[in-house]
Amino acid sequence: EEQMKNVCIVLKKNVTSRDTGECAIIDAFNLCGYVFQEIRFLLQSNEKKLKEDLNPLKAECDNVLLLVDRTALPIIKEYVLSSFPGFTQVSSFSNAGIYADGKCSLFLLSLDSSETGLGFVENACKPYLVKKSGVRFEQLVVRSVGANEEKIGALLLEAERISAGKIRITHHRKYCEDTIGIVYDSTTPKMLVDDVVRLFAEGLADTVYALNDVSLEEQLVEILKLRKKKISVAESFTGGGIARRITSVSGASAVYFEGLNTYDEKSKMKRLGVSEVGLRTVGAVSDQTAYEMALGLLNTGDCDIAIATTGLAGPKSDRSMLPVGLCFIAVGTKEKVYVYRYKFDGDRTAITEKAINYALFTAFKQLKNI
Repeated sequence: EEQMKNVCIVLKKNVTSRDTGECAIIDAFNLCGYVFQEIRFLLQSNEKKLKEDLNPLKAECDNVLLLVDRTALPIIKEYVLSSFPGFTQVSSFSNAGIYADGKCSLFLLSLDSSETGLGFVENACKPYLVKKSGVRFEQLVVRSVGANEEKIGALLLEAERISAGKIRITHHRKYCEDTIGIVYDSTTPKMLVDDVVRLFAEGLADTVYALNDVSLEEQLVEILKLRKKKISVAESFTGGGIARRITSVSGASAVYFEGLNTYDEKSKMKRLGVSEVGLRTVGAVSDQTAYEMALGLLNTGDCDIAIATTGLAGPKSDRSMLPVGLCFIAVGTKEKVYVYRYKFDGDRTAITEKAINYALFTAFKQLKNI
């Protein structure tokens, strides 16, 4: 069967604007079997260039995805319909829509997770594409934290080899978290799908936290419920990021007791009982301080497991002159607290988000082994 030709055009406000919404939307199309062979970036104010690009694509492509800032959707919708009268509307929600012109289908969406963006993919685009192609794609997802990049690369190559074109593999890595999509249709042998899933599950081993499309924080909340445990968090350089992730999960109130953002050294001493002598000798960014922060939470008797973080997110070091990216994550129970030392690279955001992922993942692993 000849593969569909799909092209994505991202309309940017200006040359310096950074839109990240297209990644989630493109991934959503990928995971339902529709890969874009080409992604173009154009200025949304350059109508002439847009028309020059769309005209030949109408004849050459099966599907064209047009992504634009939500505020500009009405303008682009009006422009497309007036400039290309051959397109007729198939489906719409607000100013997002699907338009067809013979062979080619045009998807106009916003660059976000709203009902005119990612929501429209799920509710309208996927059902339309299944009906258009006559093929229903299924997907499995493998999620992991802390896997070696070279190992991931080798596994991806091996998966492509053994699937022999019958399975589409997608991969996205962000802040040390890997999401691997395994996309296949109803004609794909189940044994082959199982072999590919097993390849990643065994190859990534103890870095895997899910074999389905579920977030790290959702997995943590779920296992806390299963184990009937309460969790508390004490954060320094992660600034409440761990607490934000946990409390974003529906039903987290059943397992989440409290989160303390003890940024200042005096706060660490006052709220958690961290030793002033320790802070003066080994410093705030140390395994001892991380340990004492977690212990302070556990000693309240209000939680069964605790997470504590302390580190340097940068962009510059402090008076300790320790390297930027150094951090200590303590995770443990009343029986035993483990402290992990990491040195993350990247900017302030990347260092912080990587630490948050590792903290959530480490707590999940400890609970899994209880």
